[in-house]
Amino acid sequence: MIEVRLVNGKPVGIAGRSDHPIGRGALCPKGSAVLQQTFHPDRLQHPMARKNRGSQEWERISWGDAENLMRFHLEKLIEGRRPESLAMIAGPQNDLRREILRRFAAGVGTPHFWKWEWSPAQLPLDAFDRMHGSSEGLFYDLPNASLLVSFGWDWLQAFPSPVEAQRAFGRLRNGRRGRILQIEPRLSISAAKADEWISARDGSAGALALSLAHVMMEERLYDRAFVERWTEGFEAYRAVVRDYAPDRASRLSGVSVERIVALAREMAQAKTALAVISRGSLFDQIAVHSLNALTGSIGAKGGVLAAGSAEKSEALPAPEAKSSILTWEQIPEAVLARRESPVGMLWLDGVNPAFSSPQPSQWREAMSRIPFIVSFSTMMSETSELADLVLPTSEALEAPQDETAFDLEGNRVDTFAPAVMAPLYDTADMGDFVLGLARRMGGRVTRHLPWAHYAEALRHRASRRGWNASMIAQGGAASTPALRQGPGAVLEGRRMRLAQEELANSDASPKGEHRGLDLHIQFPLAFLYAEGAHLPYLHGLDGIRGDKLGEGWVTTVELHPATARRLGIEEGSAVWVESASGRIQAKVRVFEGAREDTASIPMGLGHTAMGRYAKGVGSNPAEIVPREFNFAGRALWRAEGVKVYAV
Repeated sequence: MIEVRLVNGKPVGIAGRSDHPIGRGALCPKGSAVLQQTFHPDRLQHPMARKNRGSQEWERISWGDAENLMRFHLEKLIEGRRPESLAMIAGPQNDLRREILRRFAAGVGTPHFWKWEWSPAQLPLDAFDRMHGSSEGLFYDLPNASLLVSFGWDWLQAFPSPVEAQRAFGRLRNGRRGRILQIEPRLSISAAKADEWISARDGSAGALALSLAHVMMEERLYDRAFVERWTEGFEAYRAVVRDYAPDRASRLSGVSVERIVALAREMAQAKTALAVISRGSLFDQIAVHSLNALTGSIGAKGGVLAAGSAEKSEALPAPEAKSSILTWEQIPEAVLARRESPVGMLWLDGVNPAFSSPQPSQWREAMSRIPFIVSFSTMMSETSELADLVLPTSEALEAPQDETAFDLEGNRVDTFAPAVMAPLYDTADMGDFVLGLARRMGGRVTRHLPWAHYAEALRHRASRRGWNASMIAQGGAASTPALRQGPGAVLEGRRMRLAQEELANSDASPKGEHRGLDLHIQFPLAFLYAEGAHLPYLHGLDGIRGDKLGEGWVTTVELHPATARRLGIEEGSAVWVESASGRIQAKVRVFEGAREDTASIPMGLGHTAMGRYAKGVGSNPAEIVPREFNFAGRALWRAEGVKVYAV
């Protein structure tokens, strides 16, 4: 939450509010860039409709015409008894506008509603769902871990709340000093700040985790009391673990047998050993999270805890049609696999999959076959350029904002901020627009959204949550304790399922010897969620990396000195980085913190749209990442056999 300084009604400065339970006066880089976002010279200023498919000719239309156009296409789907062909991807915010979109989708009757999720910056929600039965409310108690072991997750940069990640690190280092180990193929920010960086091959996290479990079982170091009381499927899990002796994991990961054995013993002996990983390969997620069971860290302070929700989302009738698309990430596969697109209308809420997904060319091809596309956006993104209707939403300072989140103490935090300025252009509050559209469509859509305006819906939410009048008028935050601690509370009386078929059928373990390099994608904090390249302030931050300054505004590829010598490539050289999916250009950075078998590239640059500061700057590594998915339908974000050679 921010404070805004106004001069003659115009915002000229911002700062974090010290009384906010999560921010506590701090801001993440994107929060600091909000003024550049608001006054960006290339912001969309009015609704636009494409004149003809395949062209970049647009015409300005009114908001009333935009509503009529959307209503026409929606009613055509409903009348044709194909409501499931509406696919909606809502933005990642946990706010009232996303709840309005959820209700709208339910009113239409489509099961294809998703909240956009950026897997590299999320907890292992797929493993939580499979092993606990639900991922709701689960979180890592980072500040209180006595031993924190991160498997390939640069958590100090790519974390759901970067501000909280930094604060957790401060608490780990303050007085008690919890020990931090970072396992990954490059010396990231998190690795540099850790007590030890364990250099391991990309994609080997699951094999390493199962090898640690192997040692714990062979030496009877695991928490047998927890396993017997709170888990099921242990013998089937043990059968899988037997195949991951340290010598095999060493070959797959590059980590010595001695280090694997020592780490297993250290985790078993720690007061609370917390194994963390992001939402990548499901095999890796499950293998790593199983270590939290073996060490008895589920429900323990410094382990995996849970926060209960003071208010559940209202249950809505399930759509009659069944979902035919597993996740939003697999929309291109669903569309391109059939003669007639199963998606008749694609509704996008501030998201840009035609840039931030592996092989975005697949999104471009799929979107050309979807009959009607609407994109709500503040900028003309790569995805918006492919839409039929582009509707500019008001910026954060121009409209009221609310959000619900859980902090790392397990408290539920409701935040509200009023608008501080009138919209600069002919933009609209998406909440008001959708409510107006729902009101005119009638039937179940109207019944699901009974509020006349966004302000009325906001008052309804405020009354349910007990917000006082001053919070609505001036903004503020309400913190509600919601911590669930102890194995029984975290598992909600269920047993944790250790046996999972995905462990026997790895979706991402390294294939062993191969020609070429592993491609490791970095996710720098400045461009977290693959966003922000249109803001000069964030480019400046991205230019501060390691021991090199001024590397912003260019895409780099990190190579170990021995690898660069072997390839005959020097520091600063222009090179091609090529995978089976394509090739991009980059500038070589020789870096001793990279593995010899790895080429590492940061994500965030390489736009073909997004305004003057982003367009044509650098290359997009997503272009050379294969479209491979885990069993939960999430992109794996890795490639093997990459070649690097001079331009």
